[in-house]
Amino acid sequence: MEYPAVVLEALGQLPRLETVTVHNPGPDEVAVRMAASGICHTDIGYMQYARACPVLLGHEGAGVVEQVGANVTHIQPGDHVVINWQVKCNRCRWCLSGRQDLCENVQGTAAPRFFWRDEPLNIMLNAGTFCPVAIVPAMGAIPIRRDMPLEKAALLGCAVATGVGAVLYTARVQPGENVVVIGAGGVGLNIIQGARLANAGFIIAIDLNDENLGRAASVFGATHTLNSRETDPAAAVREITGGRGVEHVFEVVGLPVLMQQGINMLARGGTLTLVGAAEREAQFSFHPRRFMSMQQWRANSRRVVAHLC
Repeated sequence: MEYPAVVLEALGQLPRLETVTVHNPGPDEVAVRMAASGICHTDIGYMQYARACPVLLGHEGAGVVEQVGANVTHIQPGDHVVINWQVKCNRCRWCLSGRQDLCENVQGTAAPRFFWRDEPLNIMLNAGTFCPVAIVPAMGAIPIRRDMPLEKAALLGCAVATGVGAVLYTARVQPGENVVVIGAGGVGLNIIQGARLANAGFIIAIDLNDENLGRAASVFGATHTLNSRETDPAAAVREITGGRGVEHVFEVVGLPVLMQQGINMLARGGTLTLVGAAEREAQFSFHPRRFMSMQQWRANSRRVVAHLC
């Protein structure tokens, strides 16, 4: 079947709406009729650093199962699903050790299912949700309740999972620990929501946009908001916390200068979690002596960890 789809032909160009040919799903694959797809910062970044072009964009979406291939038993046509673009192999050393987030063999479809100009088309993150139909590995279609609005369910595919997951599974925020979130966009708001779920203490949102900050406080659970155009955020965080800083900073923008600010907001033994996707050539520097001097019982107790979208 032929469908209109958002295709990026070459790096640095703008994507275009093109006609693509979509083949039926093979064994252990599923065809999903897309109902909604979010536009993530990663989609925009792909225009500069996609590993292969041309490529069908989109990775955050939800829809209704239209067709299933052989061996698929956990879902059937008509089921409502969220697209999972990180289908783990469950065979590599990381999966077998319980660290599926570090899977070395993230699964895609077994053979090309999308074609453009009679040539196989690369698929962004094995999802390609900027097309009316997505062909994904069977475990890449996660069933949800039918009364969940699909335009909201689409956000579960990336923004919600990335934000809440960064708090609960990467940083493992504990009850009462204080949190700073730098960047209150789609993912940042879900980090704030995750901090609320973790019963964090102070949840301090930092952004340039007052509308984002208002939403962070009124809807998602921030206890404090700071507009960095109007105040020195590191000094303000120190003031809010009585001078000691916070246990967790989440940098969600992807700018090294903000990562450096994040380190300056940390308490002893604190953790900076990098969530925002920086430019590929960007570099992040810090003062190692100051970093080590904030130790508690181990030399690298002030940690920097990464949580990828």
